[in-house]
Amino acid sequence: MFSIKVKGKPNPKNSNLVKLELVFFQTDYPRVTKVLDITGQYKDWDERSQTFRNGSPDAYSKNRSLSEVCMRYQRVAEEWTVSGLFWSPVELSHCFDRQQSAVRQDIRIWTVSQLIDERITYFDSKDRIKNGQIILSSSNARKYEKFHRSLKAFVSAVYGKSLSSYFFKDIDAKFLTDYAFYLKRRGAENGNQGCLVSHLRLLRALCNYAAKLGMPGAGITAFDSLGDMIKWPETTSRAVSAKTIALLENIDRSLFSAKEQLHLDLFRFSYYTGGMANVDVCNLTWDCVQEDKIVYERIKFPKTAKPLLTPPQSRALLRKYKGTGSGNYVFPVFTRKHTDSVKRYTRVHQISNLVTRTLTKACRILKIKEHVTWYSARGSFISRMVDDGNSPYAVAEMAGNSPMTIWKNYYKNTEREKLAERTRAVL
Repeated sequence: MFSIKVKGKPNPKNSNLVKLELVFFQTDYPRVTKVLDITGQYKDWDERSQTFRNGSPDAYSKNRSLSEVCMRYQRVAEEWTVSGLFWSPVELSHCFDRQQSAVRQDIRIWTVSQLIDERITYFDSKDRIKNGQIILSSSNARKYEKFHRSLKAFVSAVYGKSLSSYFFKDIDAKFLTDYAFYLKRRGAENGNQGCLVSHLRLLRALCNYAAKLGMPGAGITAFDSLGDMIKWPETTSRAVSAKTIALLENIDRSLFSAKEQLHLDLFRFSYYTGGMANVDVCNLTWDCVQEDKIVYERIKFPKTAKPLLTPPQSRALLRKYKGTGSGNYVFPVFTRKHTDSVKRYTRVHQISNLVTRTLTKACRILKIKEHVTWYSARGSFISRMVDDGNSPYAVAEMAGNSPMTIWKNYYKNTEREKLAERTRAVL
């Protein structure tokens, strides 16, 4: 339902004159006003009939002009409604402006589905520069695609509607609670978490972005009703003991193929260089290697890491693989066919699984009970350095994290026997 009315009030510059405004209204949207260039004596204006009183100067011509203006906007609103176009009062108020097309583009009212598509397109085309390499944000686009499919399925299954009919004013506390329950139920059916936290946080980010664009009803206040459901669960460090690391370092290499030996070396290099993440090891170039340290910008996080090259093992690995990597890469992970960041991302995911598989084989041979993955290198380095009395700030600089982050997500006391001995000595 919509309406177009004329309201009059005393002109602030001359209270004897009337200031006329068109008031555009549509259900679920705030009213929008537009000042008209038609005026007259305030005493001649009839608010009830929205016209100038008969007998007042130029009443006929002024009333006719007012009627024509209202009818022009009325016809546009009816055309948009009949054609199935979603519109807002602010769009209607600007439809006859000189820069009509530009204004309509700027103040377009997006549906939830349309804005998700816009985010997917944005991240698919967004470039970042990391360590001199062009990195695409296509992985974020894939996350939005998965989230989009989930939201479509939810609206269809729970409300029997299409997501294309939903605007941001429809994302209220009930919608969020229903969606959270839907994700939990799907997760229980599939034996996982159902992407509960990640999808809810993506929806919150989308609503926040929509609010910045001025979408009617968009905001994140309703997300307060979710409580802890939207918070990431506490992270459990995957650090392993120094004894386990030593066993893996000294394992009989003849039991492994050449590719599996590369996998073991990639894990060891991560451990020796500040717990360097898998994606950073794979993308490491010789430009980042300095005489006494490595300086690189982390790909997944806007932090610079500066691990020292003091461990002789790290230098030995650099010498071993010098000249084996494609182009300027340190390690032989990528080939000439990995021409862009999307292909390199896929390759990193693939070799990460292979490294973990090789580590599982090594643990089986050594009868290690701890679960070791490539990710374990980071927590293991941080935990050992902190336990040996090094400053958390120095450790954080090498790892490319803040001291608070390494305590919260990566540190784990893996030497409980030593801690028990120290406790007995003190007490």
